[in-house]
Amino acid sequence: MTSIIIWIIIAALVVIIDITTSNFLFSFFALGAIAAMISEIFNATVGTQIIIFLIVNLITVAIGYPLTRKSLKKKVERLPLMEEKYIGVVKEAEEDIKEEGRIKLEGIYWGIKNIGDEIKAGEKFKIISIEGIKLIVKKEGEN
Repeated sequence: MTSIIIWIIIAALVVIIDITTSNFLFSFFALGAIAAMISEIFNATVGTQIIIFLIVNLITVAIGYPLTRKSLKKKVERLPLMEEKYIGVVKEAEEDIKEEGRIKLEGIYWGIKNIGDEIKAGEKFKIISIEGIKLIVKKEGEN
């Protein structure tokens, strides 16, 4: 009966370790502890319980851990940063933009760097990339 308590403690400890580490490896040891606990109910010796614990652990870790890791590594789509969603946006210039300037997007002012021909007020330009904290723009239709 005391070995059942020991196997319960082992099972609880490995589950607690798994919860705190998010490793999903130690919970498989709980299955081995449960199998050893069941063998105690059928009056197995302590040595037999330990062997059952080890064998069940080897099997569950060898099969379960790779499957768990594979299911956890499913690709989660990355949400774009706020400024990344501006790439490709076409805007109309409110003032002339030679090399650098400022524009307002969604209520926020951004520094811009023009890498093409001068953009006159009223002409359209496209945000093509980000460099540091500046949006890189080019006159619409320009290669």
